[in-house]
Amino acid sequence: MIAARLSPPVRALLDAIWLLALALFVLAGMTLATFHGDEAMQIYMSHDYATTFIYKDPLRLETSPPYDIDSDQQLRLLNGSVNRYGIGLGWHLAGLTDGDLPPAPGWDWGLDYDRNVQTGHRPSDQLLTAGRASSTLFLAVSAAIMFGLGWQFGGRPLAYFVSGLYAVNPVVLLNGRRAMMEGSLLCFGLLAILLAAVISRRREQGAGGLWGWWIALTLSGGLALASKHSALVFVAAAYGWIFVAEMTRRNVVGIVTTSVKLAVSLILAALLFVGLSPALWNDPLARLQDLVAARERLIDIQIAADPLAPTTILQRVEGILIQPFLAPPMHYEVAYWANAQAITDEINGYMTSPLSGLQFGLVLGVPLTLLAGLGLIACLWLRPRGSWALSVGTLVWFAAATASVLVNPLPWQRYYLPLYPVASLLAGIGGAAVFRLFVQKRRQKLVPESLPVAAS
Repeated sequence: MIAARLSPPVRALLDAIWLLALALFVLAGMTLATFHGDEAMQIYMSHDYATTFIYKDPLRLETSPPYDIDSDQQLRLLNGSVNRYGIGLGWHLAGLTDGDLPPAPGWDWGLDYDRNVQTGHRPSDQLLTAGRASSTLFLAVSAAIMFGLGWQFGGRPLAYFVSGLYAVNPVVLLNGRRAMMEGSLLCFGLLAILLAAVISRRREQGAGGLWGWWIALTLSGGLALASKHSALVFVAAAYGWIFVAEMTRRNVVGIVTTSVKLAVSLILAALLFVGLSPALWNDPLARLQDLVAARERLIDIQIAADPLAPTTILQRVEGILIQPFLAPPMHYEVAYWANAQAITDEINGYMTSPLSGLQFGLVLGVPLTLLAGLGLIACLWLRPRGSWALSVGTLVWFAAATASVLVNPLPWQRYYLPLYPVASLLAGIGGAAVFRLFVQKRRQKLVPESLPVAAS
């Protein structure tokens, strides 16, 4: 109500201040985030940045079999390139060189934590901070993208709620602040989702062309896949969103033309992904087959090493319900890390800091989970802003996110990360539906009942 009385420039200024505050909050906790062994691996692999941009020899990054465990060939094939280049740019700007990187393979999972530290596998504080900068910045940008998504569904109030809820989620913060692939995954994955929402909504309103939006979707899709291969969840959701939304219009010409645009955009996004992935340059189709085989081999190893894996379907469904707002952050996946006093101290220090995020617990976690459930119902019955495009698109996104969890056999929290943004949006939609219902009921009570007409 108060915001509606403000002039547009003042409201825009308040929006900018809000987004800046979220970004500063995300950045402020970067150095406090607990260390993960995969950070060392990602930082070690950032020598690809030096190979490409300093030594000008990107062809050295091509791969071919065999892919021995933890070899450069295997790590380069299995991991996205955006984060490696971002980390490299970070330490380059900080005045460091590739000589400051930890030894291969970055982190030796065959050794315990203390032995890894003794052998120099843990990066220095300066290098770790430089390595985390790009991922954390990507995470901060993703909060602004969530603001845009909230705006599409409910204007300024929902934009503030959804972006704020997302930016204070402790699991999102912990994973996005680390020198790992999750920051860029969320940034470009969510950008593809936002662009899908805009394109489908404008198509619903009868707009034509939209070439700039299609180009942006193509770029975001390619960058998302080059960030982390599991971004396929976001890309599939984005393209599925547009297709299903177009189907609801029941216009044969529109369905055909949109399908052609989707196909062209998807092909170009795939080409961009290959172009940004030197590991695939040497016969892309063969390397993609190698990638699938290497990923399956790695998952088999991870399942064998984790006594809690593979999870049952029931456990995965339970994870869908509790992970977004009820589960505490998982700081490591390897059980013996609990024996490292340094890691225990880091966890205690981080979790007691307000910069670790809002620990929802049962008091907040249960209502937020219920609101997200109501958000699903609202998409079917109430249709945010009266839009079928937004309603069915959200359901497609949620379906893709849940499907990715249901096929994942590992009980690792960061593999549930695609659920967190859509759960935040659904909680906002559910909250808006409850508020609207409350306002309607209140207005009905305030309207005086009609007086009976006196008999003549």
